[in-house]
Amino acid sequence: MSRRVLIMRHAKSSWKNKALTDHQRPLNKRGRSDAPRIAAALKEMDWIPDRVFVSDSQRTLETLALLQTEFGELPVQTMEELYHPTTATIHACIESAKKGETVLVLSHNPATELVLYEITKQFHRMPAAACALLIEQNGQWHCQHILRPKELD
Repeated sequence: MSRRVLIMRHAKSSWKNKALTDHQRPLNKRGRSDAPRIAAALKEMDWIPDRVFVSDSQRTLETLALLQTEFGELPVQTMEELYHPTTATIHACIESAKKGETVLVLSHNPATELVLYEITKQFHRMPAAACALLIEQNGQWHCQHILRPKELD
């Protein structure tokens, strides 16, 4: 059995409250709608994570809470390092996946796009709430599919 990894960018966030720091920004209405739709699509495809690495920002934590409405409770590791992460940080999360396990890394751009480029050698657009499905084959990671909210309609 191979390892599977979901690389996801947080859902759409709000810029309404100028008093909040970037780290404190919540999801907007579209973000609160898109996250459960992505979760439902993942569940339908049988890509439910066994555990989660998530940034400690408000918008990523809200995204995760909305994903869990479909997935249920999951083992979660909240990581300050996933807020404005390096690609090395995301790679470390990816490589921690065990055989037969599905891991979700919920973070931010530009790192999500950069990691996908490093892995696939192709640029993949990762708008808010996009989720890339990676599978390991013969020791190499391959992008099997990318779910984007606007493409689910």
